[in-house]
Amino acid sequence: MTSHTLLDGARMYAASADAINEKLPNSLHVISQCLGTSIELALKAFLRSHGYSEKQLRKLGHDLPALLEQACEQGLLYTGSRKFVLTVTGHNYKDRLFSYPENAMMNIIEPLRLRQLADELIREVYVYMYGIKKFEQSKQEQGLYISSEYVEEACAISWKYTNK
Repeated sequence: MTSHTLLDGARMYAASADAINEKLPNSLHVISQCLGTSIELALKAFLRSHGYSEKQLRKLGHDLPALLEQACEQGLLYTGSRKFVLTVTGHNYKDRLFSYPENAMMNIIEPLRLRQLADELIREVYVYMYGIKKFEQSKQEQGLYISSEYVEEACAISWKYTNK
């Protein structure tokens, strides 16, 4: 598990969210899970590039707010918006509610904002690891830009659920 493979994974999950959004734009849970994973891997890539061991990263687990806090302590840009988005999304992501949704009210962040945050983090970590010159040369590669048009307000209720 290197910082490079973690960042590659973050880019792949972001690109996967774009592909899903292209075909199934109201797949709120699936897109959110992909973007949560993308964000987790981008933060872990940053931490790994700052000397965190695999054991330390595993101990942090899937806790997005804790990963952000550790990354900001190592120099990643801190914003209140990032903290808010990852606190709200982090609860659902850590408890695997996007993978196993329950019949209950969930506070969510719209996929558009999640994708924007994933893009910000991936770009910031990419520039940190490879430099701005390489980023400028690579910025049209999958996962380094948002390749799908996300709806302003996802409507997960449009999916039909059946009990058989």
